Amino acid sequence: MMDEALTSFFSLDYMPHGHCYLWQPGILWTHVISDLAIGLAYFSIPVMLVLVVRKRPDLRYHRLVYLFAAFILCCGLTHLFSIYTIWNGAYGVYGLAKLVTAVVSVFTVVELSRLVPQLLSLPTPAEHREALNQAADEKLKRSRLELERKAEAIFQFTTELVPTGLLVIDAERNIRLANADLEMTFGYLRHELIGQPLSLLIEGPTTDYHDALVQEYLRNPTQDHAMASGRIVKGKRKDGGPVSIEISLSVHEFEGEKHAFATVVDISRVTSRKSSNLESNNRIKRAVEAINDGIWEWNVQTNEVWYSPRLMGMIGHDPDSEKARLEYWQEHIHPGDRAKVEQALEAHFQSGSKYDVTYRGYTDKGDYEWLHARGDTIFDASGKPLLMSGVLSNIQDKKQLEQELAEKSHFLNAILEKSLCGMYIFDLKKNINTYINPQYTEITGYDAEELQLMQKGGDMAQLFYQADLHRVLAHIEAVKSSPDNRGDAIQYRFRHKDGHWIWCYSRDSVYTYDDNGEPSEMLGTFFEISDLVEREERIKKLARDFYDTFEQAAVGIAHVGLDGSWLKANSKLCQILGYTREQLLKTNFQSITFQDDLESDLDQIDQLIRGEANHYSREKRYICANGQLIWTNLTVSIVRSEDGVNSHFISVVEDISERKAIEQALAESNSALERFAYSASHDLQEPLRKISAFSDSVAARLKGKLADSDAQYELSRIGDAARRMRDMINSLLQLSRSSRQKMVKEVVPLSELVAPVLDDLSEVIREHSAEIVLHDDARVWVDKIGFQQVLLNLIVNSIRYRRTGVPPKVEILCSPSFRETRIEICDNGKGFKDEFAEQIFEPFKRLVGKEISGSGMGLAICRQIIIGHGGTIHAHSRAINEKSSEESGAVFQITLPKTEDCS
Repeated sequence: MMDEALTSFFSLDYMPHGHCYLWQPGILWTHVISDLAIGLAYFSIPVMLVLVVRKRPDLRYHRLVYLFAAFILCCGLTHLFSIYTIWNGAYGVYGLAKLVTAVVSVFTVVELSRLVPQLLSLPTPAEHREALNQAADEKLKRSRLELERKAEAIFQFTTELVPTGLLVIDAERNIRLANADLEMTFGYLRHELIGQPLSLLIEGPTTDYHDALVQEYLRNPTQDHAMASGRIVKGKRKDGGPVSIEISLSVHEFEGEKHAFATVVDISRVTSRKSSNLESNNRIKRAVEAINDGIWEWNVQTNEVWYSPRLMGMIGHDPDSEKARLEYWQEHIHPGDRAKVEQALEAHFQSGSKYDVTYRGYTDKGDYEWLHARGDTIFDASGKPLLMSGVLSNIQDKKQLEQELAEKSHFLNAILEKSLCGMYIFDLKKNINTYINPQYTEITGYDAEELQLMQKGGDMAQLFYQADLHRVLAHIEAVKSSPDNRGDAIQYRFRHKDGHWIWCYSRDSVYTYDDNGEPSEMLGTFFEISDLVEREERIKKLARDFYDTFEQAAVGIAHVGLDGSWLKANSKLCQILGYTREQLLKTNFQSITFQDDLESDLDQIDQLIRGEANHYSREKRYICANGQLIWTNLTVSIVRSEDGVNSHFISVVEDISERKAIEQALAESNSALERFAYSASHDLQEPLRKISAFSDSVAARLKGKLADSDAQYELSRIGDAARRMRDMINSLLQLSRSSRQKMVKEVVPLSELVAPVLDDLSEVIREHSAEIVLHDDARVWVDKIGFQQVLLNLIVNSIRYRRTGVPPKVEILCSPSFRETRIEICDNGKGFKDEFAEQIFEPFKRLVGKEISGSGMGLAICRQIIIGHGGTIHAHSRAINEKSSEESGAVFQITLPKTEDCS
């Protein structure tokens, strides 16, 4: 039922209001336009009411105005709904709008009825104008009273400023006003004087006479009266004491009554003041004459000047014979500074600031010196300069000191700026760096601003390595407490701006102290020593490595003094010689060297000491602790200081006793083998000669008679075999001789060894169009005959084992090093496979058939000769065509020991 009621209430099915107008256009639109105009007016009125209240917050009854605005707005809505209901029967909504309007109107009536008494009490316009007039009169009266009060205050203030006693008396000669100076003169308080007769202040005997004079002057105040011009009388203080005063009167009428204005001067005070002023003037005069500055005064309007005698002398004029003139000062200014002085003067006149300028001026010393002018000006009300005064000082000495200080500062700054070390000033109170030089930034990466921001933010501790921080803090305390300000040094790690740690070495000392004698600032210098620390670590590591190498070496190592004493020895040497370290260090090498080896050993030692050699190697025998002899391979080098002074020897001792025993046995075996080879080859020569001779004879007799071809071939084979056998026996004899031949080694250029070989092979070289090239020449230590045999064999092999259709080419390269010389002989022949690189050096070993002649002994002889030189010889294949994997050519590498003469 409730839903039906609401639906019926808000239904639009009711008859529109237009039916009441019978839809007559005239009536209908008259109502529409009227309601629309009324609605718009009702909407405008509330807006204007609210705007007025907002703009005039001082107005009363805001609530009533807002209620009227709401009421009028609701009335406007009902008129708009009246237009709507003409075409739509929405009378339920229309009724709600009227209901809201009714509620607002009731509240408005209630509020208005509550305020009616207050509204009725508002004044009428006439009453309002009367109230305004009364308020204006009251304000005017208050203004007048305020002006009178101010005038009285100004008058009272003026009387207090008057430097003499001032009082006002009426026609009955009673005191009406007195100022502070009068109180001080007579000792009375002001309220004690007001209303009292003037005679209170005059001494007894003259009171009547003075009172008569005052009375007469009040009746006839003429300017020639004694009281007008001033009369000296004896006054009486409150304490009864006399005081000499001078009284002057002037009579004025105020509000119909005559009043006398009296000035009272304490003569004793005036006299004292004059005396004080005179003394003050004399004191100023003495001060002016005593100081070294000149004083001046300039009337800007008339250009009249006054110069003190000192100033006249300063600008080069005689104060006794010349009168001060403005041109004197202007002319003494250096021409180069006149514009600056004029600009400073103009700026002073325009801005009113103090006049202050330094310039060069011609002085009584006959030269230009630096002067300092200061002054100030009195201006009139329009700002026009009237009178200017000031002082002129000679600052030549100060300028010279400033120049010297500037030069020293420049020099010091140059030192600080160009210093190779970082420099800084650290404030011990604020814990910040107040100065750092460019090198500090160069070393650490931080500039002054970045460093101060970190220090003020408390991040400074992060810049020091954590393990070093406590030492840094202790270092600062040590610097602060250092006696005689000797400072302290520290080594620490500092974080670079890039994030890595750098080692620094810093020396710091107290730079300044505060008023209590406590350290205030610390001056420090520091270097980055990261490289030095790293080098020290490397040196320590090298020292450890050296010690480990020294002690763990497989050979004996010792430091030996120039006199032969053992300075240091490793465990291996003690083991080789059979001595304890303590026993060995108490001896010298001479005492344990086998007598037969000592002389030659000492000769080589002398060569080292004289600088003829830096080292030598030899085999020698030592006497062990048990008395046995031991063979060693000894290498000795000499150690010299940077200035070339001999320091000590380094000896490397290798036990070769076992090798010596093997060599001895091998030598005996080789000797026996050589004797057998020589004997065998000699014994075989005779049968071979007979076989060869008979085979040749038979072949000659049967030549052309032997029809059997096989017999002829077999007969020729017998001769060839005999000849090959003879060549093999000759090669074997040559190999035997090469091992037994004594070598005479000397230092010669390699080119001198190659030239004779090429000369001996000139026909072969020409026949096969061979090319022999020596690329690098060097001095080698060899037996000339033996090494030429090696070169001959290798070159002949390169030509013999040439490739078909390819002219043979042999290249000889030489590359010396510190201890040895390496020679390479390369060819472009057939070469060989690397798996046969060692076999080719074996006697009678050949890698080719009988089509190429040879005995297979050439390379064996070469190796035997090179071993005799103390060197080595090896071979490997050579790829001529780098684009192909085919191996072609051979390379023979010879390594020879060298002496200092080879360099």
